[in-house]
Amino acid sequence: MVDDDVQPASFLDALPADFGRFLTGAFDLHVHGQPDLSSSVINRGEDVAVARLARAYGMRGWVLKSHLWPTMDRAALVRRALGDVDFRVIGSITLNPQVGGVDPTVVEWAADHGAGVVFLPTWGSRADVQRWGYISGLLEKQTPTFRSYANEHAISIVEQGELTSRAEDAVRAAIGRGMLVATGHLSLEESLAVARLCHSLGRPAMITHPLHFVDAAAQLREFIELGALLEFSSAPLVNPESHHSVRDFAGAIRELGPENVVLSSDVFSRWVPPAPESLRMLAEQLLYLGFTADELRTMLVLNPHRLLRLTAPELP
Repeated sequence: MVDDDVQPASFLDALPADFGRFLTGAFDLHVHGQPDLSSSVINRGEDVAVARLARAYGMRGWVLKSHLWPTMDRAALVRRALGDVDFRVIGSITLNPQVGGVDPTVVEWAADHGAGVVFLPTWGSRADVQRWGYISGLLEKQTPTFRSYANEHAISIVEQGELTSRAEDAVRAAIGRGMLVATGHLSLEESLAVARLCHSLGRPAMITHPLHFVDAAAQLREFIELGALLEFSSAPLVNPESHHSVRDFAGAIRELGPENVVLSSDVFSRWVPPAPESLRMLAEQLLYLGFTADELRTMLVLNPHRLLRLTAPELP
């Protein structure tokens, strides 16, 4: 029998008492809002509700990302709706074809509207179109014309081994405006070219999904030499289409060093918990596989703050 007097179940009540032990002060650099690809696809709760949950985990902030549209206005609205809650929300732009692609003017306009992060093309990258990644598959299901659009507008930012002049100008514009540059779903060659330019300009690039285009983590050492940080997110670990396990991530992070890594969520599918819980799960799994609390703090708190040029909070 069900007791009608029992209080409604609470997600937070069901967690262990110290559930936020590794996320205190964390800044998630890769958070997808609701909606992301379509308002008809409800993957989780509203942004404000999930942000409040993240703060309950002790997190300090988010970078909101979308594969389709700039998130600066959304970030401002979430921050305003949170009121006195101490939680920072930073908007971003992803330079896919529908927003003008990799263009310095687009970057400058995004900066003028408060963007703090520039993601280079994701599904719009020619490298991603050629492999027809997970996001492309989702977009094709909802948009019948998507495959032809993606093939026609696919973006390459390297020609004859060098960044195109427009791509170089876009990266320079982002760095000049104090924005973090993330590589999106670019090829290995393209990501290296971006990391070299960022390094020459005195800012580290963030290399997203670093295992996508390599066979072994050792191939990523050149990024470390260029001062880039490599982002490992919980999304691939819970995706039925993924070829990677948390042990693959753990081995790669050991190879590269936690001091060169950031951890993020990047989740927006119905089969996963909300972003803060997904990130907590990744941290706890890495702890189980031998990473220390200090190493987890480096990847969840210190390195994200360094990339954003923010002062990391002290330990409580």
